[in-house]
Amino acid sequence: MPARVEASSTVRVITSTPHRYPGGRHRLVIIRDRIPDEEEIVVEFVAPGQEWAEVLLDGRRVFSPRNFNRRQRLRLEPGAYRLEITGHNRFEIWATGYLDIGRDDSNVVVVTFSRAGVQTSGSPYVWIPDGP
Repeated sequence: MPARVEASSTVRVITSTPHRYPGGRHRLVIIRDRIPDEEEIVVEFVAPGQEWAEVLLDGRRVFSPRNFNRRQRLRLEPGAYRLEITGHNRFEIWATGYLDIGRDDSNVVVVTFSRAGVQTSGSPYVWIPDGP
């Protein structure tokens, strides 16, 4: 049975050819399926403890945990981002690597960090550290 596919920006319509049923009626089958849009991913940075730090994504400071602001939520497009976590003066590098988000169905990623390292939840392969 040949089918015709018409695509638009948000809806894909598959129209099959009419079939003859007893009684002389034709039936037109239309299946509508949403094309998934790329959604923004919520990334939450959490800094437990009392240490001051700097969080940089692609070289831009996005979070500076101090005394009272120990959590920060961002909405990011799917993709890979260069992540650096340093001490508050940026001389002491705590962790560097890539934050690779949007590769699976997770829409929330939590990044917990300290001098000891980085832990992530929400997706097992989201944190790709640089070397040992």
